[in-house]
Amino acid sequence: MDWRNDQRNSELYDIIDLVWHVEELDVARLRELCDDHGISCEKFVEVWRDLCDEAHIIINQAEERMH
Repeated sequence: MDWRNDQRNSELYDIIDLVWHVEELDVARLRELCDDHGISCEKFVEVWRDLCDEAHIIINQAEERMH
């Protein structure tokens, strides 16, 4: 039975590992470069924030299932 729990936790860690990378995007640098070239990135940043919120939801759910 322990190996099943270990396998499940490993898969839950995989989920977390896949979604937390969303926050690593260097949005400040993206804004700077876009501003320098007159490119609007506001919609992108808005959607990125929403994606980060959703990533937190997934991470929290995965962590809850590990306990």
